[in-house]
Parts: sequence; C-alpha cells; structure tokens
Amino acid sequence: MIVIRVGELADHLGVHRNTVRNWINGGKLPARQMAGKRYLITENDFARLCREFGIDRSSLKLKYLPGSPVMSREMTCQEKDVAEIGGRSARLLPDADWGDACVTCGSCAGACPISGVDGMDPRKAIRMAVLGREEDLIASQWPWKCTLCGKCEEVCPMNVEIVAFLRRVRGLRDRKKVPGSLQKGVLMCLEKGNNLGIPREDFIALLQEMGREMRDEGYPDFEVPIDRPGANLLVTLNSKEAFAEPAAMKSWWKIFSAAGESWTLPSQCWEGVNWGLYTGDDEAMKGIVGNLVANMVRLGCRTLLLPE
Repeated sequence: MIVIRVGELADHLGVHRNTVRNWINGGKLPARQMAGKRYLITENDFARLCREFGIDRSSLKLKYLPGSPVMSREMTCQEKDVAEIGGRSARLLPDADWGDACVTCGSCAGACPISGVDGMDPRKAIRMAVLGREEDLIASQWPWKCTLCGKCEEVCPMNVEIVAFLRRVRGLRDRKKVPGSLQKGVLMCLEKGNNLGIPREDFIALLQEMGREMRDEGYPDFEVPIDRPGANLLVTLNSKEAFAEPAAMKSWWKIFSAAGESWTLPSQCWEGVNWGLYTGDDEAMKGIVGNLVANMVRLGCRTLLLPE
C-alpha cells in the first residue's frame, strides 16, 4: 500500500487537487482516506496512474504500508462466517427476556469484589445468558468464584437479580462437576448432620471438654446444655468452628451466661451453614433446613440462631 497526499499527487500529475478528489470520490482512483488528509492506494492502482500520466516512479519519494484497504463501506459476510449464538430459554429465570433490562453500564463490575479475577465480570455473565450462551456459562468457573455478596444488585440501576441468576446457574451444573469440597460437604451434611462429617460422639466429647474449660475460666457451675428441652435458643454452629476453632464457641457461651439466656445445642444436625444454598441445590437445601426444623420441634425451642 502507498500513502499519498492529494496536494502532492496533484502537483506530480499536473492537475488541480480537486481533480484528484473527484477521481477518488467517483471511484476512478480507488483510495481510502486516512487521518491527516492522507489516502491509501494499492501499488497496482498507483502504477496504472503513473503509466497514464508518464510519471517515473523512481523519482518519487513514496511511503509504503503493508496490507490492502477496504475500498467500500458496504461489507458482506459469508454464511459460514456467522457464529451461532443460540436461543434464549427460561432455564435461568422464568422470564426469558429478563436480561434485556441490563444496560451493561458496568456498575456491577465496579462493585464486585472479585471482578477481573480470571476475567470474572457480572455483566458478561448476564450477556452470555441473553445471547444464548447458557451452556458456556454453566460450564465456566465464574458462578463458583462469586461470593453471592449481593453488592452487584445494590448498585444495579435496573434492579437485575444477579445473585439469584448466578445461583440458578450453579444449580444447573451437573452435581458431579460441582467443586468437589462443596458437593462433598452437602452430602456429608445430609448424612452426618454437618459439613465435615464429625461423628455425634466426638462432637459431644468436644462440647464437654469446652465445658470444663469454661469452669476453669470462672464459670464454676457451667454445663453445656445439649438437647435441653424447652430452651429459648437453638444454637447452631459452623462445622469449621467445631473442627478447627472450638475455643471460639466459648465467647458465645459467656455472653449467654451473662445475659441469663436459655439456650441449647442439638447433638445431631447442628450445622448452621447450608451449602445446599451456595451450590444451587434446592432439594439438599430443603433437606438441611428440614433437619434444623425437626430439632426445633423435637426440643420445643422458639428461636433459631444461625452462625452466619
């Protein structure tokens, strides 16, 4: 490709610069306009022009650029070059057109604490659903990096329910492909009553040990109330607390003692963190909640205390 200026070319050809412009506008001289009042012309067209006007190209100082220009504003594409983006469905939310409310303003991405991690961007996830790329989104890791904190929804000017949407995406993932620790925790909670599978006898032994420490710390009459009927509070735990940070439980117990609160810990199904919620597994979530409700009914408690 050769870079030309209309005035310089007109001087070489011995014509007025408007003549050159008319040739370009009329198609006689195929050229594409560039910035700075310059034009691109192919070497073949320039050679033809030089022959027509008897110009020695070797006498000219020319600037060359690689490539070939697009000489027409009309662009066509072959059918084989068009990528299929798929159709919309109601799998992610009941209204298949719900994503049209998104104006891709980027407010959600600005508020998201992990925006940019591995390309994560809430609005991209929304657009993938709108453009029919549901399967790609379901197979991606984006929904699992989301913390479901809800900051994206707080700033969304169009009130798009992004958290519910991403949780629904998680729910559509084959359970065998759910991140291993999460799926294992869900199954363990349904089977053993807590996400880490701590046996009932080990849990009770731990509580009794923590009770002895409480007595040593100035609460001489303290006994951990396990399965106490009629207590006001049914206290649940994060299994990580019982497994790795048991001393943290005593802080709550001291508050209860100071307040004179009536409370109890169930000896089974005491897990308060429902990983069925986080993995989009509605049936598992209902089962875990059902176990907590059964404890409430069995012990006659009035208030449920969750750890998070």
